[in-house]
Amino acid sequence: MHGLRSSTPLSAHELASAAVLADLSVLVVVMARLTPFASLTSVLGAVPYAILARNHRGRVVLVAFWVGLILTFLLAGFGSATQVVVMALFGFVAGRASRDRRSRTWSVGMSVALGWSVVAGLTLGFLSVFGAFRRLTFESTLVQLDGASVALSRIGLGRLGDLMTRGGAWAFDHWVIGVPLFQLGISILLALFLRHIAAPTLALVGRSSPSQRPTPVVPQAALEQLTAPGLTVVVGPNGSGKTALLDALAHTTDRGGLGERGGVAVIGQRPETQIVGARVRDDLAWGLHPAPSAQAMADVLTHVGLEGFEEAETTTLSGGQMQRLAIASALLRKPALLLSDESTAMLDPETRSVVRDLLVDAARGASVVHASHLDADLAIADRVLDLEAAPLQFVARTSVRKEDHKR
Repeated sequence: MHGLRSSTPLSAHELASAAVLADLSVLVVVMARLTPFASLTSVLGAVPYAILARNHRGRVVLVAFWVGLILTFLLAGFGSATQVVVMALFGFVAGRASRDRRSRTWSVGMSVALGWSVVAGLTLGFLSVFGAFRRLTFESTLVQLDGASVALSRIGLGRLGDLMTRGGAWAFDHWVIGVPLFQLGISILLALFLRHIAAPTLALVGRSSPSQRPTPVVPQAALEQLTAPGLTVVVGPNGSGKTALLDALAHTTDRGGLGERGGVAVIGQRPETQIVGARVRDDLAWGLHPAPSAQAMADVLTHVGLEGFEEAETTTLSGGQMQRLAIASALLRKPALLLSDESTAMLDPETRSVVRDLLVDAARGASVVHASHLDADLAIADRVLDLEAAPLQFVARTSVRKEDHKR
């Protein structure tokens, strides 16, 4: 639970992950009410929380929990909201067990210690306060057990049905003991079942997580060249390692955190994957503390050719406008290192020229590394690194006029 105590503000990526996976959990819990096996189906709602716990700090899971709890209560009422409590607790344990490679025994033990103790305590408190609700719930459950007993007797399992009915009656007569014992059994089964159904997903998430992928080592000499002032263009065919190199740069430089002011900023070839705000100004301010001033946002939008777009909805922007917004968001952070991963690849010629101009301009105040497979992008480079060359070497391009890239 160390992650819950971390005082570092949540990043934009963490907030987005919490919101998206909380929404997915809410969808599962609400849709489960429409299935014949609602309780069993709702167990799947724990998987998003397990994914968050597998890859993120505890505070991210906590944010997702509150988002899921409030949304579920508003959409489906108190009963479904209580399921979110259960799913978040058991999902957290399953995710941590996967991350830390814990045993099945550890998973069950932690589920009992964390999940069952909380749920049993809340249930006993609620049933003690609301006596009328308790009697109604017990009577309804006994009727369902009687029906199940009749069905079992018709298929030759009458003894099992009688045992189940008598057990239910005893548990309700001694509900202070019976209800927690019943929940204990369910908790153990739930922990085992969740571990089983979530294991393939968590294993896949673990393999695809950046923290689990080996990060390429950038030699110190190359690192100094790549992060030197000016614009370095990295070339090579698809699969040559351009993206891996930029990812390594983002994690091996000492120029501040990714997305932070004065740190490292990244733009890619699909800007829609980087845009998280509903409006342009929301996207610009996302993750920045304190938020940038209105004048600062207006200035950077004017710089990239989006003057007056502050209130525009991001879903209405064209692909070229989205790329300009992604660049504006990066420039607003005044990065020491700007990484561009094929940012000119999927643009029309006019917008491509604008993006090149913006990269050249950014290189006057920061180190810019631009990965590309376009020969025309070489014209804006101060240095070129060809990943297919052996040995790797940087070729200066200072003799090339920057205006050539407009042709």
